[in-house]
Amino acid sequence: MGNTDRQLVRGVCFSLLCFSASVLAQPPLPIRAVVSDSNTPPYAMFNARSQLQAGLTKDIIDELARQLDLPVIYLNLPRTRVEQWLNEGQAELACFLNPDWVVAPEQLEWTGALFTTQQLMIRRRDAEPVTGIQHLADKRVGTTWGFTYPELEQVFRSGDVIRDDAHSLESNLQRLKQGRLDTVMTVDLSYYFYLKTTGEQAFSADPLWSAPPEVFCALSKHNLQTAQLLKQQFQQLQQSGFIAVRLAFYMGRTLP
Repeated sequence: MGNTDRQLVRGVCFSLLCFSASVLAQPPLPIRAVVSDSNTPPYAMFNARSQLQAGLTKDIIDELARQLDLPVIYLNLPRTRVEQWLNEGQAELACFLNPDWVVAPEQLEWTGALFTTQQLMIRRRDAEPVTGIQHLADKRVGTTWGFTYPELEQVFRSGDVIRDDAHSLESNLQRLKQGRLDTVMTVDLSYYFYLKTTGEQAFSADPLWSAPPEVFCALSKHNLQTAQLLKQQFQQLQQSGFIAVRLAFYMGRTLP
C-alpha cells in the first residue's frame, strides 16, 4: 500500500471515528408526551402557567422515563389535537385513551390495557338514581369538552339527551349543584379524588350500565422502534403493580 493509500485510509478512519464520537455525544431524544389540561385531576394537574406538575399521568410517564433513562417533555394540547400530533410524529405517546374514543385507532399503536375505569353518572343526592339510558330522556348531561362518550353518542345525536360540555369536572359539578344540569358523566378515579380532596357530600354516584372500559396509552407509529420500546416498558410498569399503587393512592384506598 502506497503512502497515498495509507493517508486515504487514515482519513476515512478518522472521519468515521469523529462521526461515531459525535453520535455518542448527542443527548438521547426525549419522550414527548401529550397531556391535555382537559384531563381531570388526578389524571393531570397543572399549575397557573398551564404546565403539568402532578397527577397519575406524570407519575407513570416519569417512572417510565426513569427506567429507560430518557428525558421527557410534556405537551399541553387540546384533546381534539392529540391524534393529529401522534400521527404526524410530533409526539410519542398520549395516555388514558381507548380505541373507541378516537377517530382512527388503526393509525396508532396501543399499549396493553393499563387498568379499567368505571364510568359514573353523578346526581344530586335527592334526585332519582340513573340506572338506565331511559332515565336520561330529555335530561341535560354534563360532559367534558373534546371527549367522546360511545355509550351515549346515539342519543346525543338524536337530541333525546342534551350534551352540555364544560372544561372541568369541578365546573360540571358546580352547575349540577345549581340545578343547571340533571346529571354529570365522569369516571370513578376523577370523582373519588374530588370527594377525597373536597369532602363534598351533596352528590350520589350511579355506575354506568355498560361494562367498565379498559384504558390504554396510544403510541405514534412514526417511529415503530420507539413505539415497541415504550409498549414493552408500559407492560412492565403494569405488571410490577406500580400503576395499581398510584391508582389506590389517588382514590384514597388501601391495596389488599
